[in-house]
Parts: sequence; structure tokens; C-alpha cells
Amino acid sequence: MTITISHTRLEGTLLSGSRKGDGVFEIVRDHGFWFSRSLGSLYIRQSRDKEADTWRINSAAAALREAGHEVTVEIDEDTRRTFKEAEADREERADDRAERYGDRADRASLSSGARLDAARQIARRIPFGQPIPVGYSGEGRARRDAARIDSNMRAGIAEADRAGYWADRTRAAENFKTHRNNPQRTLRRLEKLRADLRQQARHHSEAAEKGWDTGDRHSRYVRDLKEEIAHWEEVIEKAKADGVKLWEPDDFAPGDFVLYLNSWYEVKRVNPKTLSVAWNLRLAPKRVMTLEDATFDGGRVGSHSADYTQVQGRCPGEAMRVFLADGVVPGTKSAREASEAAPAGLIREAQAAAKAKKPKQRSAPAGPKRIKLECRPGSRVGRVTWLNGRGQPHRDHPPVTIPGPVDPTCIAPEWSGTLQSQIAELLIEHGYAFRNSWTVHRDGGIVRAIEPAPASAEKPVT
Repeated sequence: MTITISHTRLEGTLLSGSRKGDGVFEIVRDHGFWFSRSLGSLYIRQSRDKEADTWRINSAAAALREAGHEVTVEIDEDTRRTFKEAEADREERADDRAERYGDRADRASLSSGARLDAARQIARRIPFGQPIPVGYSGEGRARRDAARIDSNMRAGIAEADRAGYWADRTRAAENFKTHRNNPQRTLRRLEKLRADLRQQARHHSEAAEKGWDTGDRHSRYVRDLKEEIAHWEEVIEKAKADGVKLWEPDDFAPGDFVLYLNSWYEVKRVNPKTLSVAWNLRLAPKRVMTLEDATFDGGRVGSHSADYTQVQGRCPGEAMRVFLADGVVPGTKSAREASEAAPAGLIREAQAAAKAKKPKQRSAPAGPKRIKLECRPGSRVGRVTWLNGRGQPHRDHPPVTIPGPVDPTCIAPEWSGTLQSQIAELLIEHGYAFRNSWTVHRDGGIVRAIEPAPASAEKPVT
């Protein structure tokens, strides 16, 4: 028996030459093949419009050859349909599913109503609360009526559940196109597809540079991704033409409020892909969260990322504060009117102008943050170096030499009490105090953090 396993982008992976009961299905079932009544052959699910899964195809062919079958493998990656044609076919099949599932839901609903009506008709003949007349002539009929009521009620409830299931499947199929072409989801899909395209382009160029023989695989990936990106870009342009608002960085300025996940958050920073908004987990959920709400001890402002594709509205900062002063949380309509009255572009221009007029204040040079003490064994002097925040010698505080230990046998002179007391006096003279304990420096010597001493500290009398 000759069996042919063929793959094209147009039809997917099909297995022909097999008949029911010949044992082929039992062999290839473990390799992803299944039977399709509409196709009349074995096939690999979800293999249309994709590259051939050569691992499954070759493993299935090897298993069939071991069983004594003659197998031919035919792979054609050029026979295909465009992404737009495939998407149109998916939408058409979704419509067919919606019609088919709707019929099933209707039939199940009618069956449920009929079974429940039958149970009620039987129960209507029996007085409410009447027990089964045990030992009388009507006992058999009463038991049969009770069994029929029970079976009809159970069947009616089961059919109602089945009707609800198919109704849910119907709604899902009906919403397929709307869900698939949703502009916000499409933007997120486009971002991923563009990243995949850049990755495949890099792989293609790297394979060409290194002389790897990959066939046309990367070229086909790049072609398919470009087709899909072009299709979804058309969907976005159509949505814009239909008046759908797609939020972008130009729509916001720092200090605005964004409606995100049904709450208003003050914008801390406008980024190319997201907004950094005020965030304090202890106050969430809150109808309106300001930067003041997200300010913690020490002045740190908590923030959270808000994706533009999930933005629901914008309200200028001044307008939001007017609303809050009146005890009102704005809705989307009033926020839209306030946003149209104060566009983000004008707010950004005003912020830039105010920043340009503000004189630049030069901060005073930072003082030393640590001191480093070095004294070699046997030395009569020690060297104190003032260090800045980066651990480098401070330019405004030259090194200081102080008398070292007299005992030449001291193996760790940095730790001698003579040096320690002199360094404490040196710090007081310069207006500093120790902040923590001494530690060993990796380049030799010991270091210790310092800080400005309180104004009440008195200098020693010289």
C-alpha cells in the first residue's frame, strides 16, 4: 500500500491512501494525525497557512515504513493563500459556527421547555403534598408519575444547561470578528509582530553572513510577517477613519489624569509606549489617585505603567482639581469636554516655556562622604584622604598627614588609638562627624562614612 503525506500552505498536512481498518490511523495518531469527515482523509490539526511540521511528518513516515507501508512525502511551501484570504476564511467559518451553534442552542432550549412542561403537566394532576398511597390500587400509577416527573425535570435541567453552553459558543463565534479586529488588541498584536519581524530579519542576515544553509525558511517568515502586519495596519487605519480614538503619547502631558482600568490616575511621566501614573497599593482601588497620594516618606513617588491600548479617557490636571473641589468625579463625557478645552500640546508648550524662564540654580558642590586612613606598618605618619560619593578623592579637600603611631612593631597601625583620636579632632575642625563604623578598604587602609556635624558642635581649643 502506498501512502502519501503531503503538505501545502493552502490545504495543510494531509495523509492519503489509507482506508478504514487498515491500521494506519493507529500508527500515525501518536504523531498528531486525526481523521476529518469533511476532508475524507487523515490530517494534522491547525496545519494550514503554516510551515510544514517536518518532525511530525518524518516521524509518522518512519513509523509507517517500519510497519511495512510504502510512504511518499511531498512538501510544497509555495502553494499558499495570502493572510488576508486566510483571515476572511476564518471569519466566514466563525459565521458558520455561530449559525450552527445557534441552531443547537434553540433545539436544546425547545427540548428543555418541552420536558419541563411534561413534568408540570403530570404534577398538575396530583394534589400538592399528597403522599404515595402505599397498599392501594393507585400506588403503581403514583410511583410511575413520580418517576416520570423526576426524569423529565432532570432532562429539562440538563437540556437547559446544554442550551446555555451552545448559546455561549454562539456569542463567542458571533464576536470573533469584533474581538479579532478590536483596535486596542490589534495595536498590541502589531507590536509583537513587528518585534518578530525584526528578529527574523536578524536571523536571516546572520545566516547569510555565516553561510548557513537554511533554505528560504527565514525569507518565508519575513514575507508572512510583512503580509500580516500590512493587514492589521489596514484595520487600524479603518478604525481611525471610523472615528475610533487610539491614544498616543501626544495626547498627554505630565500632570494630566488618565482614566485607566475605571479609575483616574495622575500622570507622572509620558513615555513612548506607556504612561507612568501615580500608584499607591495601600489606597487602591481609589476613584482618583494623585501624585500626593503616591508620595511616601522621604519624598519618593510611587508609579505604575499604564498601556496606551487600555486608556479610557483623559482629563487635564487643573480641570480634575476643579471637579474634586466640587466633590465630583468626572465621567468620560465631562472629561472629554475638559480635554478638548485644554489640549495636551498647549499644556506641554506652557510647561516648556515655564521651565525655560526658570533660572538655573547651581547647587553647591557636595562635601566629602567618607574618609580613608592609610598607615603602613612601621610608619611614623598616617595619611587621611577625603572621598566623594563615587569613592574618588574630593577635589576641594586635599589629603591630610597626621602623626602616626610611635611603636614600629604595630602590624595594624590604622586601628591605633593615637590615630583614631587625631582623626576625630580633624573631623570636628572641618565640621563633620562619623556616621558608622570603620571598614577595610579593598585597596588597603580603612574607610568610614561621615556627615556634616550639627551646628552646636564645638571645635576643640587649639
